[in-house]
Amino acid sequence: MIPTSFPRNEPVSNGISWVEEIHQFYRERSAIEKEYASKLTALCKKYYDRKSKKISPLSVGDTPILTPGSLESASLTTWTTQLNAVESHAAERDKFASELVVQVADPLKQAASQYEEIRKCHVEYHAKLEKERESAYGDLKKAKGKYDGACQEVESRRKKMESAFDHGKSKAQAAYQQQILEMNNYKAWLIQ
Repeated sequence: MIPTSFPRNEPVSNGISWVEEIHQFYRERSAIEKEYASKLTALCKKYYDRKSKKISPLSVGDTPILTPGSLESASLTTWTTQLNAVESHAAERDKFASELVVQVADPLKQAASQYEEIRKCHVEYHAKLEKERESAYGDLKKAKGKYDGACQEVESRRKKMESAFDHGKSKAQAAYQQQILEMNNYKAWLIQ
């Protein structure tokens, strides 16, 4: 017998909602990573510009005796290395943010959508089965009513046959046999 309720629908819906929340988390994390990468890149650009303005005074002084490009102070070289490292880190963060979306968030969203479609199909199928079950129960109830009526009619014919006199007995017996056949037809339908 089919249960009257569909107990798996709610837990499945909750699971799908949970997957959608995880998807949203990775989307937001990706946005934060992209924002962080963008800010790091902007910071590096700002300090590259500042460094380019100070190369000459730091390398050869305010009144240069040497050509400014021939000597660069160690601190400027180290600072350039630091800025390059931070800029590289920003590029990695940006790539990571894109990969979060492509490799994690989008597949989660797609899985949640597929599971939602499957859940809807199951709900629709369950509703169809319930409708068919109710229809079958209705048909069964009608057939049982007809069978019960036929049984009562058989009993009535049997009593008439037993109480009939010799001249009406054959007619009553034929009606009784006919009623038994009708009752058996209803019974056969009930058994199916």
